Formats: sequence, C-alpha cells, structure tokens
Amino acid sequence: MTDVAARCGVSYQTVSRVINEMPEVADATRTRVRRAIEQLGYRPNMTARHLVSRRSTVLGHVSFAIGLYGPSQTMVNVEESAKQAGYRVMFSGVVDPNINEISRAVNELCSHRLAGILIYLPLEIDLSVLRSLCQNIPVVAMDSDLNFKTTAVMVQQKSGSRIATEHLINLGHRRIAYIGKTARTRDAIERIAGYRAALDSAHLPIDPQLECAGDFNEVDGYTATRALLALPEPPTAIFAGNDRQAAGVYRALHEAGMTVPGDMSVIGFDNLPFTELLSPPLTTIHAPRLELGRTAAAMLLRLINGEPMEMPRVVLPTQFIERQSCRTLSQ
Repeated sequence: MTDVAARCGVSYQTVSRVINEMPEVADATRTRVRRAIEQLGYRPNMTARHLVSRRSTVLGHVSFAIGLYGPSQTMVNVEESAKQAGYRVMFSGVVDPNINEISRAVNELCSHRLAGILIYLPLEIDLSVLRSLCQNIPVVAMDSDLNFKTTAVMVQQKSGSRIATEHLINLGHRRIAYIGKTARTRDAIERIAGYRAALDSAHLPIDPQLECAGDFNEVDGYTATRALLALPEPPTAIFAGNDRQAAGVYRALHEAGMTVPGDMSVIGFDNLPFTELLSPPLTTIHAPRLELGRTAAAMLLRLINGEPMEMPRVVLPTQFIERQSCRTLSQ
C-alpha cells in the first residue's frame, strides 16, 4: 500500500479508503489509485485484514467424491453464494471416507481462522467426533446426519424414490427392478427405502432378485440390467438409483434389441443435464443440488451473523420430472 501511495502521490490512508470502497475520495484520485494498484499487481493481505478486524471472511468446506456430479455442483454453488456475500471458501477433500481421514480434513480446516464450516459427508457413520473438532465454529451439515445436534440442510431422497416407484406402479407395472448402490451413504439407503416403501404400500412383494447393487455409475447400470434380463421372469420396468446408472440401462437394453419404453420402462434419479438428450428423454427425479449449496451457505452466514434460526433443519423437496421413458403396461 505504501508503494501504491508513493506512485500516486497520495497518503497511505487514501489508498486504504479506495481499497475499502469508502466514499471520502475524489473520483479522479480513486481512478489514479486503482490504476496504480493494477500496474503494481497489488493484492490486499486478507490475513492481515482479518487480524485487524478480528473477523474472518473464510468459510471451510469439507466434502468427498467431488468427481461426482452431485458433490461437485454443491461445492460450486457454495462457493458462488459465499463470494456474493463477500466470503471465500477453503476446501478440504476426503478421499477415503473413514473417521481418521474425515477428522484430518476437518482439523486441517479448523486450524485456519474460519468464520464457519460446511460439511458435506452423507455417510452412514458416526461423525460425533466432529463436535469437539468444530468447537466455537458455526457448522452446517449438508444432506448429512453427523450424529450430533447441528444446523442441517437435507434432501428428500426417500420420498423422491417412492414417487418414482409409485409412478411405475400406477402405470400397471408389478415387476419393478431397482438398481442401487452398495456403499452405505444416505442417498443409497434412502432411495432403496423409498422403492421398498412404495412396493409395500401397493401390497407388492419385495423380490431380492429385482434389487441390484453396485456403484452409481454407467457400468454397474449396464451390468445389472444384463443380469435382470437373464432372469426367468425379467422386470417390465427398471428404476435406476441415479441417472448415470440409467444410461447404462439404456445401453444394455439397446444391445438386447429392446426399446425404451416399448419393451422396458426406465426411471432415473438426479436430473443430470444429459438426461434430456437420451433417446427417449429420461423420466427422472430432480435432486436440488443448486438449492442445497445455496441454502447451506445462507444458513451458515446467518449463524455467523448471530441471526435467529427458526428452522435449524431444512428439508429440500425433490421433483418428479416426467419425460418419455415410461409407458402404461397393457393388462
């Protein structure tokens, strides 16, 4: 700042006023200072500013599996929301989602001067150890149950899955397969629970042969569909636990000489961008990833600012997106 002031022939305090967008600077002087800042490549020292103001503008964000669409989109929307509010985000990723690795990631972030922390770890493991690691730091959990009382934003995974299955039942399907995920994550557990709840409500048997598990990817959707088609009595409809699996379902059906929805009705989950481009466009459940990131960031900022929180737990609804991949089954 001293160099900028010397270049412009103004005081150090004037440069500070320009940087902090204060009004007591003439327009011509403000322009001259900004030009000098650009020419000298000056960047404000945020750490020093935080020490002076005793207020951090950094949010921590812990997540896993960011190579997947859901976690990556959530992270992008958290960062955009934080930036609009004048905050920046410090990210720490978890490669192997176990207690030690998660504790390391959270502890690494909390060693910095954070205003608050967002945790996106929808895992069915006890994360109550994080309570002590995050002492005195506002915390918001995203689509997670951390096993201790904290502010959280959840997605209605189970009800979305149930609606998808009920749609197929209402179309006359009675042998409905489900392709899910082996790992014990909240989305995997809630989605198969919704599928089973819909069958139970319709008094349809839960057939273990029609439940396939693997990972939420195209290859497992493809492999599971081939196995389902080899059954003595194949299903008439397939509910894929996510859209990537549904793409694998399409490929397997195509190779078998079958059409969607003529020979098989198919539903996915997530509403990924490519689903409208499949042939035919895929009926799916929209998961509110954009809303998840934005709502979590907004709730954390309210906690940081000491604003009252009427609902410490917000549940975001999913949405049924009907396209052309399902048909009424002739009786």
